[in-house]
Amino acid sequence: MKVLILSFSSNIVNEESFIPNMQGLTFTCVKECEKELEDMGYQTEHICMNKKNIQRCLVCGERGWGICLNEHKCIIKNDDFNEIYNYMSNFDVYIFITPVYFWEMSEVAKTFFDRLKRCDRRNENSKIRGKDIVCVACAGGSGKGVEETLNSFDILNHFLKTNMAGRIPVTKDNFEIQKQLIKQTMKELKKI
Repeated sequence: MKVLILSFSSNIVNEESFIPNMQGLTFTCVKECEKELEDMGYQTEHICMNKKNIQRCLVCGERGWGICLNEHKCIIKNDDFNEIYNYMSNFDVYIFITPVYFWEMSEVAKTFFDRLKRCDRRNENSKIRGKDIVCVACAGGSGKGVEETLNSFDILNHFLKTNMAGRIPVTKDNFEIQKQLIKQTMKELKKI
């Protein structure tokens, strides 16, 4: 089984450069998922979306629907969205891991998922539909907002018509306990 992990966390180094916070809660969850999946013999790939150029939806075309409605791709050609969207078809399961900012998923996650919903929602030949997703919300500050973020993933799941195989709320205070839920959720994927 092939599993794609998309993470949406970074740290600012200077005004022109973003790098992943390899010690942060989000990347610690990425490492936990990778370890469990690789121990089970699954092929995994991790893409840090903050290293990608993902522009916001232009809400173009008639009534806000551009070519995404019928051609199931985005009109924006000078970013990485279409390439990643097409690449997703090579995987059996998706794991989405985002930090929680202001009780919501990260800005890059919102931007990517807004465009993904527009391109895939009405795609009768979708390569994403029916596949399992695991969603992890990581709140490092107050710990608040994980449920709101997971509710946003529920909405994504509804529109993509995927199967929610796991909703994992992680805070800096419950991480050690939630590692067991991550491990259990990864093992449940084995039953697919």
